[in-house]
Amino acid sequence: MKQFEMGDSSRAHELNGVTHYVALPTRGEHYSKDHPLFGQETIEIKMLTTKEEDILTNVSYIENEIVLDKFLESIIVNRDIKYNIIHDADQMAILIASRIEAYGEDYPIVLGCQKCNEEYECEINLTDMSKNEIKGQLETTGHGTSIIELPKSQKTIEFRNLLPHEASSIEKSIERMKKNGINTNFVNEFYQRVIQSIDGGSDSEVIAEFVKHMPIRDSRVFKKAYENAITRIDTSFQSVCTACGHENKGGLPIQASFFFPEF
Repeated sequence: MKQFEMGDSSRAHELNGVTHYVALPTRGEHYSKDHPLFGQETIEIKMLTTKEEDILTNVSYIENEIVLDKFLESIIVNRDIKYNIIHDADQMAILIASRIEAYGEDYPIVLGCQKCNEEYECEINLTDMSKNEIKGQLETTGHGTSIIELPKSQKTIEFRNLLPHEASSIEKSIERMKKNGINTNFVNEFYQRVIQSIDGGSDSEVIAEFVKHMPIRDSRVFKKAYENAITRIDTSFQSVCTACGHENKGGLPIQASFFFPEF
């Protein structure tokens, strides 16, 4: 925990004097060199206050599905780090850490049994869950990218993982192109966005041509490599039904209610 110095920023009053640091699952390895989180293993967030309660209960934010975006925007200390340029795994770590800081590590939840349909209560230890990291399976290059050799074409592909705002912009881009009579699809656009080089060459036309004719076997291997490149937090859990003893499996529901233990 850090005492915020008055001279650091005009946000001193808003931060109420107290901030703390959250360990990032990506360890800053999957950001480009010009990104504020490049090489950073932690991120500084502020203590939750009634301001964040107002955000989390804002009906308009909830209905428009932007409540967690607004929440992250409010608690991240460095204003150069926008919520939509943070990888999903790091966002998840921030949300869990802020919930622990505000209410403690035990998260009570009511579940419906998948076998007998009875409802029962259980508690999830968020500290333990935050340590459930699924390690990235590829080595990084040192400038935010990963490398894989494709089995069929034998091509060496350097790629990067998209940030949230980039992923959401692909569909908008496809819609614009289709309106202009340009035939394309999500997979094509996705591959062209993430692939940085092929056998060391970064010519965009060469990449586009390769993407159009990529062998299906290579495509499947690449998709799996992309999904497994970044270390992420496993938010799945198991609990035993108190009525019938069945072991149920579920995932942590990260939404506004996550921050209100009484609900």
